[in-house]
Amino acid sequence: MSTGPYTESPNAGNEWARIVRLDTQMNEETLVAEARAGSVEAFSRLIDRDGAVCYRLCFAILRSHADAQDAAQATFVKAWRQLPSLRDVSAWSDWLRRIAVRTAIDTARHNRPRMVWLADSDAAQADPSVALADRMELEAAFVRLSTDDRAVLTLRFYLDLELPQVAAALGVPLGTAKSRLHRALQRLRIALEAVP
Repeated sequence: MSTGPYTESPNAGNEWARIVRLDTQMNEETLVAEARAGSVEAFSRLIDRDGAVCYRLCFAILRSHADAQDAAQATFVKAWRQLPSLRDVSAWSDWLRRIAVRTAIDTARHNRPRMVWLADSDAAQADPSVALADRMELEAAFVRLSTDDRAVLTLRFYLDLELPQVAAALGVPLGTAKSRLHRALQRLRIALEAVP
């Protein structure tokens, strides 16, 4: 084993990943700062990068493609208008997710409840290991939950966010996010037992 100046350390891969993350974060912070200064192009690049996540989050809460598209669009408009109020440019992603969650919840409260089977969605078709009957039971139970319960479950299990990120997206303390998740899981279990 060579110990010359060109040998790669065992942690070189981790260091490279850290550098890439820092570069991405700096690029995001630069774009956010430019957008806050009024650059429509910078804001457009941010939305190009994060728009799909906002749409998926809205769809997971609303269960309707049309409503999710409307909520995602409203999220982007709100983000543009409220961008000057964003104090920490490094918090862009959490801030945008929080706006998306609140917008989706507001949309759900203003629209009548709709029953959309999970089996009809792209996500269900991508996971053939789960039986159709199980997906239908889960969807039937999921739509019976409140919008707030669907939001916390979507953030944690659909977007696979850690609890601190869920709390940030909901705009609540960590303890509140934990208790909301616990109650939502309890209600989901009860709803699953009630499905015929």
